[in-house]
Amino acid sequence: MADFEEAIRVGREAIDATTLDHPDRPGRLNNLGIRLRDRYLRTGAMADLEEAIRVGREAIDSAPSDHPDRAMLTNNLGTYLGNRYSRTGAMADLEEAIRTGQEIIDTTPPNHPSRAMFLNNLGNRLGHRYSRTGEMTDLEEAIRVTREAIDTAPSDHPNQAGWLNNLGTHLANKYSRAGAMSDLEEAIRVGRAAIDATARGHPDRAGRLNNLGTHLGNRYLRTGAMADLEEAIRAIREAIDTTPSDHPSRAMFLSSLGGRLSERYSRTKAMTDLEEAIRVIREAIDTTPLDHPGRPMFLYNLGNRLGNRYSRTRGMTDIEEAVRVGREAIDATPSNHPDWAMFLNSLGHHLGNRYSGTGEMADLEEAIRVGREAINATPLDHPSRALYLNSLGLHLGNRYSQTGEMADIEEAVRVGREAIDAIPSDHLDGAMLANNLGAHLSNRYSRMGAMADLEDAKECFVAALHQSASAVSLHVAAGRRLLSSSGILQDRHAYAIAKTTINLIPLLTPRSLQNSDKTHLLSAVVGLSSDAAAIALHANRGPAAAIELLETGRGVIAGALFEQSDLAALERAHPDLARSFIDLRDQLDAPLPADSLATAEHPTAAAETEGDWRRDAGPRLARLLETIRSKSRFERFLLSASEVDILEAARPGPIVVLNVSSYRCDALLVEQSGVRLLKLPNLSREALNDHARELRTLDTLGWLWDAIVCPILNALGFAGPPSDSQWPHVWWVPTGPLTRFPLHAAGHHLRRTGETAVDRVVSSYASSVKAIIHSRRRPQQALAAGETRNAVVVAMPKTPKQAPLKHASDEVDAVVAVCESMGLPHDRPRPHKTDVSSALEACRMFHFAGHGSTHPEEPLQSQLLLDDWDREPFTVASLLETNLTSNPPFLAYLSACGTGQILHEGSVDESIHLANACQLAGFRHVVGTLWSVDNELCVDMARMTYKVLRDEGIKDETVSRGLHWAMRTLRDHWVDGEDAGRGKSYLSKAERDAELRPGSEARRPLWVPYVHFGV
Repeated sequence: MADFEEAIRVGREAIDATTLDHPDRPGRLNNLGIRLRDRYLRTGAMADLEEAIRVGREAIDSAPSDHPDRAMLTNNLGTYLGNRYSRTGAMADLEEAIRTGQEIIDTTPPNHPSRAMFLNNLGNRLGHRYSRTGEMTDLEEAIRVTREAIDTAPSDHPNQAGWLNNLGTHLANKYSRAGAMSDLEEAIRVGRAAIDATARGHPDRAGRLNNLGTHLGNRYLRTGAMADLEEAIRAIREAIDTTPSDHPSRAMFLSSLGGRLSERYSRTKAMTDLEEAIRVIREAIDTTPLDHPGRPMFLYNLGNRLGNRYSRTRGMTDIEEAVRVGREAIDATPSNHPDWAMFLNSLGHHLGNRYSGTGEMADLEEAIRVGREAINATPLDHPSRALYLNSLGLHLGNRYSQTGEMADIEEAVRVGREAIDAIPSDHLDGAMLANNLGAHLSNRYSRMGAMADLEDAKECFVAALHQSASAVSLHVAAGRRLLSSSGILQDRHAYAIAKTTINLIPLLTPRSLQNSDKTHLLSAVVGLSSDAAAIALHANRGPAAAIELLETGRGVIAGALFEQSDLAALERAHPDLARSFIDLRDQLDAPLPADSLATAEHPTAAAETEGDWRRDAGPRLARLLETIRSKSRFERFLLSASEVDILEAARPGPIVVLNVSSYRCDALLVEQSGVRLLKLPNLSREALNDHARELRTLDTLGWLWDAIVCPILNALGFAGPPSDSQWPHVWWVPTGPLTRFPLHAAGHHLRRTGETAVDRVVSSYASSVKAIIHSRRRPQQALAAGETRNAVVVAMPKTPKQAPLKHASDEVDAVVAVCESMGLPHDRPRPHKTDVSSALEACRMFHFAGHGSTHPEEPLQSQLLLDDWDREPFTVASLLETNLTSNPPFLAYLSACGTGQILHEGSVDESIHLANACQLAGFRHVVGTLWSVDNELCVDMARMTYKVLRDEGIKDETVSRGLHWAMRTLRDHWVDGEDAGRGKSYLSKAERDAELRPGSEARRPLWVPYVHFGV
């Protein structure tokens, strides 16, 4: 800045010392104008630009008509006027700049050394007028004169980079209006060439990087190629990083980055991207003057991002602000502006979202009105018209759902068809438009019953399912609509649709996503794999095919953690192979490296380079996997469980997979001899919903026995209590709402007839068959002589802001006594998250006695309450980030309320709760609870369970056997008390829940909620 200041100061001094009629005065005025304009570009100070225009006019006025530099003086004035138009939007400045630019070219010889510069400047002015009026003749002329500038100047001309950059902008604008991919490809090619010809540190490099990022973002929106989007984000970040914080262009770069980040959010649903997008766009708005022509676009971008966040979190403040800034953008934009329709469509979207949250019909009516207005203001051949038609269709569909007015659904279908007809078949948004039209047709079919509508809807969903460019979530949404459609069981392609859809579910959640983002995405597919399994059974594909679908579509987060665990084991055993695998995997997952993208010289060079690069990495990875799988214990590295693996998993006892679907409910019985199907005609979703309201009652336990558990145990040959001490062991894998039910406690306990699960089998639970297999593959840590790994015990008799639990200390003392009798030392860490987490890294067993809290909406936030629970919560999320698999601990006993409980409907397929999180962190066995537990009974349950470990040894079978024996014993005491009307009935006086529930049922069986997860 010091150089600017001095140049302007000495320029003014030179002019002051020059007489009015001096022949050098025009040149000195011109030089001052250039310096003032340069400082304006750096600071945005309008006074500099105004003075530059004044001295520019004075320079022209003081130069004779035949002055050799008159054309240059006039050109510079046109540049200043163009700059003022960009800042104020005054059309008079732009018109004058274009007029003077055309006069200069008309009077400049073809061989004049400055002609190329004059042509480029005229092209810029014409491009600006196109952006303001949408007049295609201006854009075509801008492209023509800019090409002429490039062609007539030497290839090494210092301004070639700038002219190439400008040509790229014009071509990109033409693509945005006409949709020809050739224009966009050329824009990217010349944009790269411009950057390659611009030295690092050059003041114009940032703007050229931003422009390339915009072009790449446009290509991503057209093709869905993530490599383009990643490079766009990288280029714009570089532009921002090299731009001073007070630079006038920084706001534009920030807004551009926000747009690209939000596009990545829309694809991956990573909240970090959306939050950053909102932050940087707010920064752009805060640094932009209220009257700046670019401000409406920044407001539009912010409104869209806030709308995205509202759709994710339902925060009404977001949608209220989105509507407000959307209106502000429109109010600041002339009605004949090319962006007017886009702003209207966006406002309609926000109003539609607000209607969905409030039900206020005025919002929906306005959304329809502005939607129509946006379409009417958009040319028939405009690429965005299809999206505006789609938006109007959504609003009309919503109004139809509210009012039942047939005219609305008829128009929704019509504009939906028109939208699809207007969009290229391979467009990124093709699946979205097809899904929406399919929904409108389905609604009309439901009302009118026309089979043609049903068939057309199916065609739409099939097209969306197989549309290659769109986000995976749109494909899965299409599959879900197909699998839930009327008549799917009679469709001969139903199984193929089911398999295609379920195989997409793991692709919803790339490794880069945080678990909170993964749970959000997976909540949209809850129950889908169960319906797919039911369809497979209906299609006579057999129980093995049904299990494969369930294993693929459920427990996706756990599956990713299993892969991490397998990789960690490989790193310990074969570190070189592990490093090679990670390098190749990351290469295939990542976008194309920046260097190879930045040096591409042809429109297809980037794609060709990416293809060659990936083709090389793919075979190398395949060969490496073959090598890894040749090593002992790594034969199934990263492979899904084979049928042999599944059958082998049933060696210790049968695995019962219970599939619950609206189509049918079945038990899939996995035994060493094979997989059998057992239909459960008395089980249905309706019955489950009825009993879900009374989970803890004897009636529900009896119904579970009659409808589910008794038929299964009879089919397995467990028709009565065992005749010796060798109790059979069953692993239950429930799905859907059945995950909340106590299958292990099913039965008619007061009859004393042995018609109960606890009188016939030892029960354990698992979230999936693969969870059982993976846990068993972990090496078991045997208790050896000199064992130094401790039992970590935490008692919380007093928890901040919670009711006291006077028996928590008694329980831990009982556990410690048993541990000491086994020679197992114990550790009592400070009840803070950091201390407990650190202690777990070297523990053999972990026992927690205190309050538990199950979060109703965010299962990752369910927690064990320690002293610092309101500051540093010990949550499911933190457990999932803990990796104890390199030296896995044996047992986690979570003696608190609801540690195996799921309240969030969208999380049942992922089994996200504290007990499962401990197992995924590395614990071989976990004892948890399905709901609230009695504070006093907890002491006896724990003491009796640990006694079996002491008497029979710390080994796999003793955990489940110990819990089973404790449960049966306490059940018998309870039954005796019920029969005699006396005895120790454990009526609940204090529950280990974060919120106490007053009252207790006299006949409530308090021993029921304890469950075992493990091998």
